[in-house]
Amino acid sequence: MTHRRAIDQYLAQYALLPMGCPVLEDEWQHVMVLPCFDESPGFIHRFAQAFETASLLLIVVINRPFSSAPEVNQPLKAALAALPRHSLQLGYGLHEMSPSFSILSIDLELLEGATPCDQGVGRARRVGCDIALTFIDRHTVSSPWIYSTDADTEWDASLLTCSWPSQASAVSLPFTHVATDDPALSHATLIYELKMHHYVLHLQAIGSPYAFHTLGSSCVIHSHAYAAVRGMPLRNAAEDFYLLNKLAKVGPIHRAGGIGVSITSRQSNRVPFGTGPAVGRLMDATNPCDVPLFYHADCFAALGQLRQLFRHWCNEPETDTQAQLVEHLGAAIGADLERLLTQWGYQKALRHIHTAGRSDAARQQHIHTWLDGFRLLKIIHLLRDHHFPNLTLNETMRLPDQWPVTHTGTPSGLRDVIYAHFGWSF
Repeated sequence: MTHRRAIDQYLAQYALLPMGCPVLEDEWQHVMVLPCFDESPGFIHRFAQAFETASLLLIVVINRPFSSAPEVNQPLKAALAALPRHSLQLGYGLHEMSPSFSILSIDLELLEGATPCDQGVGRARRVGCDIALTFIDRHTVSSPWIYSTDADTEWDASLLTCSWPSQASAVSLPFTHVATDDPALSHATLIYELKMHHYVLHLQAIGSPYAFHTLGSSCVIHSHAYAAVRGMPLRNAAEDFYLLNKLAKVGPIHRAGGIGVSITSRQSNRVPFGTGPAVGRLMDATNPCDVPLFYHADCFAALGQLRQLFRHWCNEPETDTQAQLVEHLGAAIGADLERLLTQWGYQKALRHIHTAGRSDAARQQHIHTWLDGFRLLKIIHLLRDHHFPNLTLNETMRLPDQWPVTHTGTPSGLRDVIYAHFGWSF
């Protein structure tokens, strides 16, 4: 399917465009989507300063789940109402912040009512990205990339002028959590950020194509790929993980280096899991460094062996896979993995990959599609729950081989080493 056809089909059959997409007379080079639920309006001034001279349309999607109070978004709505406004259709407002930077506000609460709790931020991002895709299709926005972010971020406008690889389906941007005046909050956020890096570093070490960070606050999505995977998943959390997992199957996720996005450290319960709730739990602990939060390195070693076996099986489909699992991973782990893989129908998948893939490279791509980021995480969780329990940060820094990078003796020092490894500049 051509890019043109994929976008046309998506917009015709799958796009969420409440009351239709407004027609805008102006044009911009770039578009960014920002969902807002119970946010302070302070981000408006911050983004206006950062992007004053950038040719950017910022799409702000105001939403709230059924479970929240009706008045939570009133401060933001009042702040937007006080800005200069171009009249558009019901629920939409265009605010010119500078000659080149404008905000399109979408009151999803007014247009659709409260969002179903099981869709949450995923629906808000979906509406914003679908509107952005429509503007790209109309040439109202000239760049094919959709920038995704959150209200607690700070951006350098130069990120808009970066040249991303044309074959990439998305870009995972560098990010850092900025310390606050609350030492406990800053410390807890640092530990959780280290957990995210720990996972990506280990996937990178075993050569996984899913070794990238999945933050909706700091990524860029190619419009063609977005349409090809039928848009943002309607989930109340981890919508960014599931979207990037889908995108990685239609094109590589580019891991950018250099400068990135700064995120304010904060505790939040807007979503049921993720950074905000995890930081809250860490702050409740007597010592966050003693909370078992990190996957054991042996989980990734076993996963790496399984990936190698899977590649061999796809080339030799008559192999006794159960015997090889036991031989390479031991009886207990081999049996557990064989049961999980059987639930997923792996024998049928192996036969299909062997037949469909006419070369080793083609089979490898089929393997990446089938043994995707979601299944890799499920395997890690099985290994964690039954064989290699989580470790604390102190344990990972004390025990050998728990970090794929050489680290120093402090959490902040470890983060500096990781940034250098990734080529990030903060």
